[in-house]
Amino acid sequence: MNNKELDSLYLDYTKETPEDSRTVSEPEAGICFDSATDKAGKKTRQRKGSLFHSAFTVLLGILIGILLCAGILGFSAANNSRTEAAVAELDYQEKIDMILSYLRAYYLNDLDDQMIEDALAKGLMENIGDKYAQYYTEEEFDTLMEEMNGSYAGIGVQIVMTDDNKVEVYKVFKDSPAQEAGVQIKDLIVEAAGVRDFETLDELVSLVRGEIGTTVDLVIERGGEELAMTIERREIETESIYYEMLSDTVGYLQIAEFNTSTVQQFEDAIEALEASGMTAIIMDLRDNPGGDYDSVVAICDRVLPEGVIVSVEDRQGGIFTENSDANCLNIPIVILVNENTASAAELFTMTLKDYDMAQIVGTTTYGKGIVQSIFRLIDGSGLKFTTEKYYGPKGNCIQDEGIEPDYIVEFPEEVYEDGVITREEDIQLQKAAELLGFTLTFEAEE
Repeated sequence: MNNKELDSLYLDYTKETPEDSRTVSEPEAGICFDSATDKAGKKTRQRKGSLFHSAFTVLLGILIGILLCAGILGFSAANNSRTEAAVAELDYQEKIDMILSYLRAYYLNDLDDQMIEDALAKGLMENIGDKYAQYYTEEEFDTLMEEMNGSYAGIGVQIVMTDDNKVEVYKVFKDSPAQEAGVQIKDLIVEAAGVRDFETLDELVSLVRGEIGTTVDLVIERGGEELAMTIERREIETESIYYEMLSDTVGYLQIAEFNTSTVQQFEDAIEALEASGMTAIIMDLRDNPGGDYDSVVAICDRVLPEGVIVSVEDRQGGIFTENSDANCLNIPIVILVNENTASAAELFTMTLKDYDMAQIVGTTTYGKGIVQSIFRLIDGSGLKFTTEKYYGPKGNCIQDEGIEPDYIVEFPEEVYEDGVITREEDIQLQKAAELLGFTLTFEAEE
């Protein structure tokens, strides 16, 4: 299936939407002044000669009451009574139209129609009970497409939102502008382009990315201290694969994420490692947030023997199954995972685990066994929300559970203090090497 993603399924929907033909009447004003009034209890005297006027007023009131009861005289008062609300039920579209008509008629300030449109869309997507649901403006949607393609104009970091809603750097690309400026793993980005209090990661990304050759001002928090940096934006090619030989026969391959360029990078890495004498491999999926569905399926196909890779189920109960051919990577494999191994990375791990092709080392993975789909709207904006659930070859779904490693290995807290885990400190990698029958050396450590 083309353009399908584990984190997001992209569909370019261009069919025209019919205009809504309903109309809503102009609002009546129930005016409320938040200001001082005359003193309460002040009596007004009736002037002499006004007795006839008072009697006439009473009679007129009685007549109006009779006409109202008989249904002859119609009268609508803007008193917002419960009775009137029950009479005029509104569907959601009518209610939005009525709210906007009130705002346009009586709001003191000018309204920005584009701002209203985006706010309504964002508010809807944020409140449907799906934490992965999101609305993208046209600019945000273009940025998303760049990420999926594996290249963009930026500074060369990957970020994550922590449990206390802070933006943390969890990867700095080699030779990137961010690395040259001194950005480190575990740094917190507290300000970008003069803006703080980011509501979403996409909001921060839109501030950091821009035209090649321009700069962005960042404020980084590290060890309780804030550091100001000015970083130039450059074309960033997302290298999602890193590999090397750890010994004469054991290869190491790290998959940072799954995007459209990952498949070829993976194939090139395997060929290079095999040419170097690889007979066993450690695959590092720690901190891999997931990504493109087609990419992870293609890589699973390259590694797995003939059989089921994954099955996805939609809301109607329809099930679609992906299968691999007989071509496989028939060597001992150890996979490294942690709590940030998610989505497509979990699917890859689960498939190898189900086929008994790999031993798993690390900590329990994130637990994302659902698929989001992305839809482009006709104005260039877009939506993302959950549409499917996926199951591994043995029929298991890891949603909210994750994958428990065969060997649980946790880092001591002090390892994270300087933001860098060296090979000597990487006890998870050392355990993987042990399972493959060799001792990791540290001669190449810088």
